[in-house]
Amino acid sequence: MTPSFAVPSLHTMDAEKPMRTIPTPAATRCGRRPAPPALIPAAEKYLPVLHEASSSYEAAHPHWRIEVLVSLIKWSLRSLQHYLEDTRDTEITWESPFVELHYPVEWNWQPRGKGDVAPGGHIFGNITKQNTATQAAATRTLARIMTHWFNATALADATNWAWYEKVNDYYTPVLPIELSEQLHAIKRKSARREAFEELVRPFAIGAARIDLDVAKLKSGARVPKQVIQQLDRMDIGGIRFTGEVNGRKFDMGLVFEIHPLMADYDQKKAYHPITVGLAVLNGNARLVGGELVQDTPAEWPKRDRQEFWEGLLREMDQLTGLLIPQTESQESVILSVNAQLKVPAEWWRPENRSALLKGILDAQAQAGEVVGISVQPAGSPPAIPPPAACAVCGWQHDAGFTQVRLDEVEVVCLRGVLPDIVALVHRAHENGFPSLSTKDEKLLRVCGGYRHPCKAFDDLKQQVAYKQLFDTSRRGFISLRGAVGRNRNKSEARPE
Repeated sequence: MTPSFAVPSLHTMDAEKPMRTIPTPAATRCGRRPAPPALIPAAEKYLPVLHEASSSYEAAHPHWRIEVLVSLIKWSLRSLQHYLEDTRDTEITWESPFVELHYPVEWNWQPRGKGDVAPGGHIFGNITKQNTATQAAATRTLARIMTHWFNATALADATNWAWYEKVNDYYTPVLPIELSEQLHAIKRKSARREAFEELVRPFAIGAARIDLDVAKLKSGARVPKQVIQQLDRMDIGGIRFTGEVNGRKFDMGLVFEIHPLMADYDQKKAYHPITVGLAVLNGNARLVGGELVQDTPAEWPKRDRQEFWEGLLREMDQLTGLLIPQTESQESVILSVNAQLKVPAEWWRPENRSALLKGILDAQAQAGEVVGISVQPAGSPPAIPPPAACAVCGWQHDAGFTQVRLDEVEVVCLRGVLPDIVALVHRAHENGFPSLSTKDEKLLRVCGGYRHPCKAFDDLKQQVAYKQLFDTSRRGFISLRGAVGRNRNKSEARPE
């Protein structure tokens, strides 16, 4: 079997903690992001080992969240296979091949009192004298803690570290403090509710939950705009599996959702609900007696179904490569390229020049990272007086922010969406704001599939530039380093 994969509308998870800005009702309590596991004094000598091992793994696997995501998808598909193939008297069949699973999480069930701030309940492992008695035992213990930490963190990141507390059959949503503050800042109740629902929606691949009254739909009518917007909430637009087993063709789409953690204090169980399924697509359709029939593996011989699952799970390893951006080359050489480009004179007018420079940068970036650029009309004198320092940020830059001179030596060249990100933060400073919320509506629209400025700079190989340009010391806000201290007459700019 040789399945092929199609992954349209791909949005990878953020390199930093993703924060869809948002609110909760008055009953919502605030939660703190859990810290790494505390070690007892008898095992303090292993703390540096644990930190060094975790840091080394993160450095070697910068997109480890995607690796965890793929491993969770494979685990979920194996479970779906079990319910479809190995379990009798089950409601899960090929007519509706979907199942909700519970991914267990270790949790601290100590009562937390009646306060409004709930400490994080994650437990990533325990270190005792017994489980670190030998070098081999200590290695197994630390490896187990690291595995639990990476898995639990990836799941929590995907769901904004929001979780539900269930006590006496009553559910209370718990949010990180910064998100709760942003939520309560939204005055209009309907907007606050809509923002809260966006915050706690599941991380979704290939499916989106929509609010639609089917009875009101009319034949031939356009799909309501609201529904289209809801469909855009998928974090990954779709993953399609096509292929054949012994001449039997299949065409299916993956449906996968990670829901916020559920801490059930009544049953003392903590878990992330995970929904997984296979949607049969039109590639399986055929006409029988004038009716459209969707073929599924339900009637296949058991041997063929087994080969289908083995091939599907085996080829899932390719998915990691599709989701993770290509790694940057470890060795590089800087080339000086001299060329002349003929463009319409109108493009070189001051009001159009930034767009032209951005286009040139984007084109050159297809071959490699642009570390410096100088563009001027042919025949012009080589020495051009530098522009005066900007009164807002203190740097020298062009109108489109494709080049930002930080000092006499350092010049940052930007391409893609990066100049637009800098321009938005700069505009906030122009309006007197000391910083801009990373969940500002316009900023999110500019970031597009990157979903966060840090992720955009990271994927476009501008991690150093991100640190040089931005001050991110206050979580959830971003400001230009050159502008820090210049504008303090207004509060931070937040999404409207």
